[in-house]
Amino acid sequence: MSEHDEKDAAVRAALATHGDTGVTPRHTLFYFYGEGDHDDLNEVARRAGFITRGQDEMTVLETTIPVDEEAFAPISAMMQSWAAAFQLDYDGWECAVVTH
Repeated sequence: MSEHDEKDAAVRAALATHGDTGVTPRHTLFYFYGEGDHDDLNEVARRAGFITRGQDEMTVLETTIPVDEEAFAPISAMMQSWAAAFQLDYDGWECAVVTH
């Protein structure tokens, strides 16, 4: 299990304590830092349907997705590959709790 797999599981465990299974799509943010190529990250992310924002050495990607393990695993892998491709640090994600 990678560091990000463990972080992803920890976020899902925190959601579960509130009765959230992660299957309902919700607003989700992804954080990238560093001196790499934020402009190229923004371009690729926009083409993939993400809203992008940030400044200087920080980029935040926004979307609405489910965050259960099955649906989220390919997104997490994509974030890690983008970080590697653009020489950035992927710091993880956060989302709202949804319990209905």
